[in-house]
Amino acid sequence: MSIRGVGVAIVWILWLTCSPFCTSVASAQSQDAMPTPLLVDRDMTPGAGATVTIALARIVAHVEDRFVPLKLVEDRGKLRRGVNAAYRLAKLTLFDDPQENWFRVANHEVFGHGGRLRELFDGRIGYQLPAPPPYGRGGGATFFQFDHPPTVEEVLAISAGGMEANYVAARDLAQDAIVQGRWDYRDARRYRYDEYDTIRYIRGTRDLEKEGHDVGDFIRVYNDLATEVGEKRLSARGLRRNALVSFANPMLAYSYYSTFISYVWLGQRTAPVPMIHLGATRYLPMARFHLTPFGTEFVIDNTFVRNARFYDVRINTGQTIGSRTWSLGLQGTRLASIKRWSIDGEATIWHVPEWGEEFAATAHRTLAERGGHALALVIQGGFKTAGYVPGERLGQGAILRVGAALIPTSRQSP
Repeated sequence: MSIRGVGVAIVWILWLTCSPFCTSVASAQSQDAMPTPLLVDRDMTPGAGATVTIALARIVAHVEDRFVPLKLVEDRGKLRRGVNAAYRLAKLTLFDDPQENWFRVANHEVFGHGGRLRELFDGRIGYQLPAPPPYGRGGGATFFQFDHPPTVEEVLAISAGGMEANYVAARDLAQDAIVQGRWDYRDARRYRYDEYDTIRYIRGTRDLEKEGHDVGDFIRVYNDLATEVGEKRLSARGLRRNALVSFANPMLAYSYYSTFISYVWLGQRTAPVPMIHLGATRYLPMARFHLTPFGTEFVIDNTFVRNARFYDVRINTGQTIGSRTWSLGLQGTRLASIKRWSIDGEATIWHVPEWGEEFAATAHRTLAERGGHALALVIQGGFKTAGYVPGERLGQGAILRVGAALIPTSRQSP
């Protein structure tokens, strides 16, 4: 990374750091936060694909909720409340859960493994996405052909790509819920499936898994190189232990409360997302463990909401072959307003083990308003050096995505 690149990254990070205290910068714009937009890019990377999966899942859930009632009878007396709760539990089991499970698998295969394959190779790609339980055997698979011999980093990226895509989706869902202070039970259930994807996969891994098992393949490829250069190897037991860190995430507990207490028992579509109050600022930390194209990594997200603006200070530390790694990422929304364009920003610097940087801005502008929502055009652009940032291309180059978002015009963040 050049001196000029370091300077650009530092300036960008300083701006993101100072912006929470400069509340007048975006005072002219609406106080309604933009939920996760639908974005597309050239390769439909894990980052773009996660937004498509979220958008499609929300459309399906919205259509279902318009035609499927929340209760069968009036909630008068214990018996009727019990009947309604049993009905909602059956609906969750037979309708909602199968949908969210299938979207998790589709995102994992098509935009996770598939996204990395489209970026790195020009070979054929195919998918198998059977019906989820209880209507089918569930699961999924990606079939592909390399058009050139892959590097170790490329194989690791493909193996971890499915879990990466669902990690990005979970992160987007968490941001929406944290900013709004509440979330819909379907978003909560979707978050549980996406966030738990990595935990489930790693915790279920044993020694000598069959070829085609994402974590088993990851361990074999990593250890082959580690043995060759005389460095420390990974073990399934060690990964299972490290994955326990991901349970230090309050959003997982909130997802269960929203689903089973708020929705099933109380009959409420939305539930609160509690946070620590620091004056006018709300704060919520989250910890995660995941696999990357260079090795393993622990992530601590420190999320803040102030004046309906979202900020995230992300600290990562990990291990690659023969070296420790670290990165620092900052993200902020509604940092500025320029001629009806609202600007969000994010930046990351890393040492993995080479220096690298990524910075990007997301701009959106309202095109039309109707029925309590505003349709916004969304453009995301930036630049990154070669290296790993979840959801982004591995190589050096420009970041460019376009899309749209529906922004509520009547809801206020608490």
